[in-house]
Amino acid sequence: MGFQATRIDDRISRVEETGVLPFLRCNIWHVRGRDCDLVIDTGFGVSALKDWIGARTDREIKAICTHSHFDHVAGLAEFSCRLGHRLEATAFATGGHLATMFTGGWTEIQVVDPDVHPDFDSAAHVIRPAPLTGYLNEGDVVDLGNVAYQVLHLPGHSPGSIGLWDAGTNTLFSGDAVYDGPLYDVHPHSDPEIYLDTLARLRSLGAETVHGGHYESFGPDRLHQIVDSYRPQDNAMNDIAEWFAEFVAAENDPSKQRQHRN
Repeated sequence: MGFQATRIDDRISRVEETGVLPFLRCNIWHVRGRDCDLVIDTGFGVSALKDWIGARTDREIKAICTHSHFDHVAGLAEFSCRLGHRLEATAFATGGHLATMFTGGWTEIQVVDPDVHPDFDSAAHVIRPAPLTGYLNEGDVVDLGNVAYQVLHLPGHSPGSIGLWDAGTNTLFSGDAVYDGPLYDVHPHSDPEIYLDTLARLRSLGAETVHGGHYESFGPDRLHQIVDSYRPQDNAMNDIAEWFAEFVAAENDPSKQRQHRN
């Protein structure tokens, strides 16, 4: 209850927080290792993630958040090992609505399925402080025993956005630096010019598979299309409610729906 998993291969599963509506539901990645497991991003926190993951592994779990936005970080406090970039350490440690950007219109639109969580109250939703127990910097390695991931610092969407790169399989966990959907650089701490550099780096990385922070995974051709179509500040959200209505309308219009390509 609360989550469902899609097995990608012997090591990797995509976990979805089913009570969160799809437009905001982040991908929670469970990576099984020989010595320990990874959880990459931790969701919106309307269901208990650690208990759900813990029932599916007997290994130590390292939880990594690719950045501190509310849709990725709310379950982080459940874990004893909490890793992220030091540029967003204050946001992780502070928690709450303001630090994680769950403010203004975000608390007024419907982000949780009322059929699953009929008593959910956005204003009362708690995003608990989750001080990092360790920092991940550019070039660091997260070693699971049978696979190792290099940390990439991918700023632009947020100052401390990171990705995890497996050079052995050319696989990238990219967080919100890139995914198969509209890319946002309009948050108060976003930097479109830096984002351009990050996207150019990702385009030349040689990734064969990208597991993004939202939506389906994709391959190199789609990665190039997403990067090449990016225009700074093209997805402004001046009025969240108005943006949300337009977004939902586009998602429900077959002529405008995203086509996932591998």
